[in-house]
Amino acid sequence: MSTSNLPATHTQELRLQQLLSHRQLHYADDHGQVSLSVSAPGDDLDLVVLIDWHGVPARLLCRQQKLAQWFAPQLQAADFASLPCALQLAVLQRDTPRLPSLQCLGIEPAGAIERSAGLQVTLRSAQGLLPCWVQGDSEHLLAALPRRPLRERLNIQLNLSLQWRPLELTLHDLRDLGTGDILLLPAGTPSSPRLLGVLDGQPWAELQLDDTHLELIRMHDTPPVTDTTLDALEQLPIPVSFEVGRQTLDLHTLSTLKPGALIELHSPLDAQVRILANQRCIGTGLLVQIDGRLGVRVDRLLEQQPT
Repeated sequence: MSTSNLPATHTQELRLQQLLSHRQLHYADDHGQVSLSVSAPGDDLDLVVLIDWHGVPARLLCRQQKLAQWFAPQLQAADFASLPCALQLAVLQRDTPRLPSLQCLGIEPAGAIERSAGLQVTLRSAQGLLPCWVQGDSEHLLAALPRRPLRERLNIQLNLSLQWRPLELTLHDLRDLGTGDILLLPAGTPSSPRLLGVLDGQPWAELQLDDTHLELIRMHDTPPVTDTTLDALEQLPIPVSFEVGRQTLDLHTLSTLKPGALIELHSPLDAQVRILANQRCIGTGLLVQIDGRLGVRVDRLLEQQPT
């Protein structure tokens, strides 16, 4: 594949797309909807509405014919272009409540138009569509818009792994691990399960296990990395953890969780665990108690599983 055949995208367009992705894209009332996007303006734009939006002056480009068709039902077929300027502005302003803080200041012919991609504002109602383009300080304007609400974000499903806090084994000890061996959890590990929630391989939060739910105790703090000199590769420490259960949580739910929040368990946890090295499964085991300490007895190891 030759990259020269790929469509080109301007850096400014990418920048606006990134900024817009964090802002509210849709505004609606009883009469219709307004949507925001980023695209290059059309070739037939001939009218400019001077606006002030959140204190940012800008030009709103559109087609005069489209604008007249948009307002025709409200004007009882009167020609929008034939109205006095003050009345035109009043009609325009009446249609702006869907876009908070937008003020219409004037109307003029479009003249020369910059063809680079910019912020597109599309009005939708029973009478059709009215696409417009904003020319001005789009970055400043986007920064003033409301943040994107949860309902407009992709509701991605994430895997939540419920694990005992990891212990460290050297690469040598891990290679010597066999069926029947017992791995003791770190001293002081409570028998009342205080688990580490790991989201797609990344530590997320400390969780207290109850019969039917988990309580979020606190968010995980990543400890500083210690710079330890190794005399041999076999001394390389490998974090080994024990997964007692897993379930999925959607991104919308995760973004609202704070310490004290409860997470319902999809299924009860039991003594069977998955043994993870660097968050990769190398076998299974059973929880056991030895002289008041918790441990895991290895009952199965996956062969030729890289660690």
